[in-house]
Amino acid sequence: MKSKNTCVIVSIVFCLFSISTSQAQFLNKLKKRVEQKVENAVIEKAADRASEKATKSMDKAFDSNPFGGSKEKAEASLVANSYDFTWKYSLKMTTKEGEMVFDYYLKPGASYFGFTTAVMESMFTVMDNENKVTVMFMESEGTNIGMVNQMPELDIEEANNESDQFKFEVLPEKTVNGFNCKGVKATNEEYEMVMYFTNETEVSFDDIFKNKTTKIPTQLKDYFDPNEKTLMISMDMQNLKKKKESATMECIGLEEVKRNMEKSDYKFM
Repeated sequence: MKSKNTCVIVSIVFCLFSISTSQAQFLNKLKKRVEQKVENAVIEKAADRASEKATKSMDKAFDSNPFGGSKEKAEASLVANSYDFTWKYSLKMTTKEGEMVFDYYLKPGASYFGFTTAVMESMFTVMDNENKVTVMFMESEGTNIGMVNQMPELDIEEANNESDQFKFEVLPEKTVNGFNCKGVKATNEEYEMVMYFTNETEVSFDDIFKNKTTKIPTQLKDYFDPNEKTLMISMDMQNLKKKKESATMECIGLEEVKRNMEKSDYKFM
């Protein structure tokens, strides 16, 4: 497993562009949540297959996923009747252990997003920021199971303190995977990160995590228009002390889709 610092660092990247640092360790929590639920005989038959596939690969890379949640159970009444998506944003993460692709599902103006991976093909997760819940939709052998957890509150002070530890440098604009991008380099004693963001897409995570209280570093205030939406296209994160914990992230696909998750199709536990 990667260290807690690694997760925090990745979350800071997204926090700088209005994405909450409370989203830092969701997939690790998801793994534990699924394991706990599989122990429950009520849903063991329904969840076992999906859980087995997911847990085999989670230890390799999921700690670096830039979104997070809580393992505290929430009421199913907080789940929206439906979640619909119009775009799929595919982000490939490469570590020493290998590669993993996260498929994120977005909709312009929506306060939620969904995601899944190939190793979790029978599980689809929705982060609903308006209702402050994480919703997991699972399917196995024709049985649909839903689980809902609470999101933790954002620790603004912690986010700002972590950001203050970095030095930021504006990089020349360049084209990355067909997108015109602005670059940022962030460095502290342990990490060096090079990131490129574009404002050419119809979707971003800005609509989901509207956080106006975290500080934007002084070096970046005039570089990004606070009213424009940005989407990360690439990131190279080097751990200066532990090379094996370095990672890269790259957008390998952005396409229009039609996907809908209906609450009524699932039995919530």
